[in-house]
Amino acid sequence: MIRIPAIDLINGTCVRLTKGEFDQSTMYNTDPVEIAKKYEKAGAKKIHIVDLDAARGIRSNKEFIYQIAQETNLDVQTGGGIKSKDQIESFFEHGIKAVIIGSKAVTDRDEVKSWVKQYGGDKIIIGADVRNRKIAIDGWLSTSEEDISDFMLDYTISGANTFLCTDIQKDGMLEGTSNVLYKFLRIKFPDVKLIASGGVSSIRDLELLEEMEMYACVIGKALFENRIELNRLF
Repeated sequence: MIRIPAIDLINGTCVRLTKGEFDQSTMYNTDPVEIAKKYEKAGAKKIHIVDLDAARGIRSNKEFIYQIAQETNLDVQTGGGIKSKDQIESFFEHGIKAVIIGSKAVTDRDEVKSWVKQYGGDKIIIGADVRNRKIAIDGWLSTSEEDISDFMLDYTISGANTFLCTDIQKDGMLEGTSNVLYKFLRIKFPDVKLIASGGVSSIRDLELLEEMEMYACVIGKALFENRIELNRLF
């Protein structure tokens, strides 16, 4: 299983939310580019970056994302407010390896499926973020009525093969990952690349996900809070 450190950006600095609530955010006042370089030096091969401002339509932090791609050898996957082909191509032109499509994957499926077909499932990651197993959108501010399994099935039929699944109720809580949900999805979709996100608090959490044969896991707050030592992560 690939272990992927995460950076969430608000106004050019690193933050972590609790259960996706913007009024429960912790700001770490750290330079995201320097953090990325620190992770690379520790052995990371990939990095996960979410632009929380763009997800809410406030501003873009893309200059920091571009800088990380240019100044490190990390494979950058990024998401947050990506709604157009022009945005996607700009990211790819600046060295981003994959983009995560969340809300747009719910609200405009035909277009997103066309992107999967054009760029491939490894470059278009479908964000399957859930609250009580229902797909969440708009920077997690809204919840749809669609079950995650129905959502993923629709996209796998159309050629998507990589999904980022965040259980919002677990995110930022440092209380362990959503293993029951992940076990269910691994059984139902054994051939997809399933990326876990939310709740990682220890190396043991990662070991449990590895036992499930998850493709990858995103680790955010546990690193900023020193719950996991970098020299043990990779």
